[in-house]
Amino acid sequence: MKKSTVLLGLLAAVSVVLVSCGTEKPAKESTKDKKEEKNLSLSVGTMPAVDSLPVYIADKKGFFKEEGLDLDLQSFKSPKDRDAALSSGNLDGANTDLIALSTYLQGGMDVKVVSQSIGNFSILTGNDEIKNLADLEGKKVGHLKNQAPYYFLNEALKKENIDPSKVGYEEVPQIPVRIELVKNQKLDATVVPEPFRTIGLSSGLKELGNSSEMGIHATVFGFTAESLKDNKEAVEAFYRGYNKGVDYINEHKLDDYYDVLKEKIGFTDEIKDQVKLPEYTHAKQIEEEQLTNAFNWSEEQGIYKKEFKASDILSPLLKD
Repeated sequence: MKKSTVLLGLLAAVSVVLVSCGTEKPAKESTKDKKEEKNLSLSVGTMPAVDSLPVYIADKKGFFKEEGLDLDLQSFKSPKDRDAALSSGNLDGANTDLIALSTYLQGGMDVKVVSQSIGNFSILTGNDEIKNLADLEGKKVGHLKNQAPYYFLNEALKKENIDPSKVGYEEVPQIPVRIELVKNQKLDATVVPEPFRTIGLSSGLKELGNSSEMGIHATVFGFTAESLKDNKEAVEAFYRGYNKGVDYINEHKLDDYYDVLKEKIGFTDEIKDQVKLPEYTHAKQIEEEQLTNAFNWSEEQGIYKKEFKASDILSPLLKD
């Protein structure tokens, strides 16, 4: 009887321990599940440009969802509409450029550059007499004043030791109109992004230089200081999804995502064989020198009139 009593006591004690252990594990899983179910949301504005291709890919393939991010992706046709949405608080961030950023800061907005985006501007000509950038002296170039492509053109000329003031300029806002004017030799050259670069080349224009090859970078992803402070996890999830989009582009053939280029950016089947996309890399911060050069130019143009420190504008998020 005594042995039975002791045995029953031991069994009861073991049962208590097992029950205790059994209930502890689900409790931990419940906490983990709760963390995974945390709702992350972010609104980001893009333009129909190759800069945003990794974002479009990541959105279509569900990479943001995989990172627990509910992304409100808003595509704009006009930079003015994008900028208005950002300034009104309808966007947490946007794919923009350093010249536009200088206007945000001049207007009192607190927007930080988190990463460089892979944008590309190209200088095209239809004039057979123009062989290189130096030949643009005394010629007329179509542009949109105080915008990133105009900044790139000025920087490209200076890199070739050409005085930008010796080049004639004509402001033509609509890119397709500029392309036609160059084709008809009403203008000697113009600056365009993709897909207009490929469209122009396919119609017989030639390229004098492009921003990627010349190492002039002006396009970025910027986020409001408020979103970086209060919604940091969502911004980090955005970049994890973005990097997955970059990996997808680099690991797949053009055929696998050309539908996205057509739908989101405006590429056509007719130019598919001539498409040359920039080399996409994982998100990284833009070099301080690029920002300083752009803001100095913005000051020269009378766009930005404040003092600035690059360290106050460049977010350290990707270095965390």
